[in-house]
Amino acid sequence: MSTANGLALRPGPVRHLRAVLLATMLIAGMALALSANAALPTLDDVTAPADADAAPPPAAEATVKFFNRDILTLRSTFLGRSPELRARTAEANIERVVQLPGTPKVEFQNIPQGSMLMLGGQLVGMVTPDDLDALNHETMDQARARIARNLGQAVAAAERDHAPRQLINAILKCLMATVIAALVMLVLLWLRRQVESRFQRWIEGRVQTLRQESTRHVVTSMRTFVNWLKRLVLWLVALLVLEEWLRYVLGQFGFTQPWSQRMTGWIVDLFSSWGQAIAAAVPGLVAAFVILFLARVLTQTLGMTFRAVQSGRFQLFGIDDQLAEPTRKLLVAVIWLFAVAMAYPYLPGAQTDAFKGLSVLVGLMISLGASSIVGQAAGGFTLLYARTMAIGDLVRIGDVDGQVLQIGLFTTRLRNLMGVEISIPNNVVLGGQLHNYSRNPDGPGLWLETGVTIGYDSPWRQVHRLLLDAAAKTAKIQQTPAPYVLQTALSDFYVEYKLRARILEPFLRPFVLTELHSHIQDEFNAAGVQIMSPNYEADPELPKMVAPAHWEGVPLQEGAAPAHRPHKHE
Repeated sequence: MSTANGLALRPGPVRHLRAVLLATMLIAGMALALSANAALPTLDDVTAPADADAAPPPAAEATVKFFNRDILTLRSTFLGRSPELRARTAEANIERVVQLPGTPKVEFQNIPQGSMLMLGGQLVGMVTPDDLDALNHETMDQARARIARNLGQAVAAAERDHAPRQLINAILKCLMATVIAALVMLVLLWLRRQVESRFQRWIEGRVQTLRQESTRHVVTSMRTFVNWLKRLVLWLVALLVLEEWLRYVLGQFGFTQPWSQRMTGWIVDLFSSWGQAIAAAVPGLVAAFVILFLARVLTQTLGMTFRAVQSGRFQLFGIDDQLAEPTRKLLVAVIWLFAVAMAYPYLPGAQTDAFKGLSVLVGLMISLGASSIVGQAAGGFTLLYARTMAIGDLVRIGDVDGQVLQIGLFTTRLRNLMGVEISIPNNVVLGGQLHNYSRNPDGPGLWLETGVTIGYDSPWRQVHRLLLDAAAKTAKIQQTPAPYVLQTALSDFYVEYKLRARILEPFLRPFVLTELHSHIQDEFNAAGVQIMSPNYEADPELPKMVAPAHWEGVPLQEGAAPAHRPHKHE
């Protein structure tokens, strides 16, 4: 309390009694006034509905804080003052009393309405039974003990921070802690360089002594793993040093001490929650691991089985060496999809909304972006199981001729006759025409076909003979079965002749055709038969007919000029 001129006086027993009497009289007077007002009916009471006697909604809680510390929580309205107004008034009173000289003492005075909180002999707040924590069955004695402890610690911390010597000591300790933390960080960086240099020398020595490429790859992978592990450990230690430095600095000042204590509790709670989450996830992880391990064992067993089928040691359900590898891939994909679907519910966080949303997003991305990939994979399996071609066959896909190198899951690789490797998507192969020159009902080999167009004034028997003579002079053409000539069309100005002959080596097709064409040109030139097809703009004076005497053709005499033939547009 203070005098009229504002001078502070230390309270004695008399002043304690005076404060209690004044507070009691004030509370009694206000209670009488409230009871008198409640006894007199008003217009609102007369006209109020039946539910007007319902209890008002509970007031919101408000916490009294001083020097960054929670002192007490007010939960009720007292004398028409809300918990928020009571809390702010108590904070102002505590601040005013602490600024007075000396160290005030926390005391309580019991009254019928509750307990008055006294600080330095002055009333700073009021605690009623309705302010107690009913959920935890808190009593008034427990509340007074907790409030006295919290307020005493806050007042003591404020007194210490206001002392210049204490403030200087705290600043010096913070500077010393900062220097120590910086030295620790420098030592960490030095240790990192030393570990990196020694590990690099060890790795280089190991790589130079190793000859196998696979072993070098393992060493390189190990170096990458160790580098990542080293960085992780360095960052964890650096974060730990930073957290300890910050906690120590905050603990040197009374106002920030609660933050320091909460930091320690936060770290403990964090590691505790991590440990509990890991312990709770262990059974699910074990179940998922067992499922994936069984899937791994099953896929390895299938791999060994189908490798034996591919090597020709035995057949399985009609699957030969060509279908062994694609069948293995298909079964392995099905097994792993089934294993992932079975292990999914056991993964940590699989039942959370975030995990479910991520699964939906991934599925949507795959369904929208992988449609062409799935179509190509389906095309690859269709080509393999339809057996339209095999590795080593000579095929024609579109405008590309080449030998089949691989029928992959997404593309088919060919090597053309010039040695160029060409990759064609499987859906393109299925959507176009496929000519397999290596598949023939007559057995190994390939039928060649070439043709000429000759005018009607040349005997067809002579043309047949010339084409067959050219085929007989070509080295790689087989005479059994014998080549033959077909007249495929009788056009307006010429006859179309097709020569078909068989060779044993399909990959020599372009070279055999080159030699055959050269022999055809020689035979027709020697016989005086023009290969260039005539085209007319008007009918000739005499019909273009072949006399029966010349149906077999007359060989050209040595030194004689060839007969005149009509040229194009003649």
